[in-house]
Amino acid sequence: MLNVTKILKRAWQILWNYRMLWVFGFILALTVGAGGNSFSNNNSSRNDRQENGQERPWNLHPSDDWNWEGLKGETPGEKLNEAFRQAGVEIQKLQAKYPVEFRMGIAVFITALVMILIFSFIGAILRYIAETAAIRMVNEYEQSGVKVGFRQGWQYGWSREAWRVFLINFVVHIPSLVLFVILGVLGWWIVSAALSGVESTLVTSLIAGIGLAFVSILITAVLMVVLYLLRDFAWRMTILEGTGVLESLRLATTLVKRNWKSAGLMWLVMIGIKIAWGIAFIILVIPLLIVSIITALGGIVVAVVPTLLTAGVASLLSAPDYWPWIFALIIGLPFFATVAFSPILLVDGWAKIYESSTWTLTYRELKALETVTSTVVEAQ
Repeated sequence: MLNVTKILKRAWQILWNYRMLWVFGFILALTVGAGGNSFSNNNSSRNDRQENGQERPWNLHPSDDWNWEGLKGETPGEKLNEAFRQAGVEIQKLQAKYPVEFRMGIAVFITALVMILIFSFIGAILRYIAETAAIRMVNEYEQSGVKVGFRQGWQYGWSREAWRVFLINFVVHIPSLVLFVILGVLGWWIVSAALSGVESTLVTSLIAGIGLAFVSILITAVLMVVLYLLRDFAWRMTILEGTGVLESLRLATTLVKRNWKSAGLMWLVMIGIKIAWGIAFIILVIPLLIVSIITALGGIVVAVVPTLLTAGVASLLSAPDYWPWIFALIIGLPFFATVAFSPILLVDGWAKIYESSTWTLTYRELKALETVTSTVVEAQ
């Protein structure tokens, strides 16, 4: 049976004895989820209003110049097309009234979008390099007691195994992508029913859509829990044993099936540790933010060069008034935030290295137990 206490203690010792792992933990804290940034606009709802005895659509907030009669198409598709046409008219009016602000607003939006894509791409690369490096460094430390420096650790991460780690993570998240498509289809169904104007159809679609969405989310959540557990073992198989993506997942499934009690016990223990760490982290945030006031000075120093360069280039490109500084803020803010909040990222990186080390030690222990068991069986 798996010695959970021994593994947890050893992971704790590795965390504090192997300081170079902190660097890769910092990278993990900075980049985990970098490819999943999302921005949502929370628009406040207005009360339904009536004009000339006709009720306006409840989810649209246009100006009084809109042609509401044009929205009375025969099908939901026609109504949406007309709504988009009316929106285009309003945008053209806005562009004619505020030409400079409209042009600069579009440029700011494109700049922000490009920066998000660039940082997401770089963050994803760094994340899988750090994941691979941390697993290899801990495994080698357990095998030989050798601690490597940053250059060797980076070489461990900069490998084709890091690409396989990414692919395994992608395969594991396919159910989430399917769920996203299902929820999109259900949302379109409900919107179409709303635009049809038939109350009974809307009520039916709402009840059925919410029910199907709930079932889909529940099934996906349970499936993702299992897949995340398999992923942790599959990552270590592809990194430490050089197996392919699908082969690693298959072997991880077999390993977990043969040792489901030990794997399940460790999963429960790690859930408990994550909950406890979440509470502790909330308590630590306040003193860490105080320390961040000091590191914010370093953030300003780091961000000042890209900020001023961006403002200068924007001025040369004829950006008027205060707009160059808006572009500068978009470019300089990520550099400032990384340094300013480095204490929080460092502490969060400790947690990520501890978790990674725990699963690496668990994988090694399960493999060792299976080797011992097979040896005993052969001896008999």
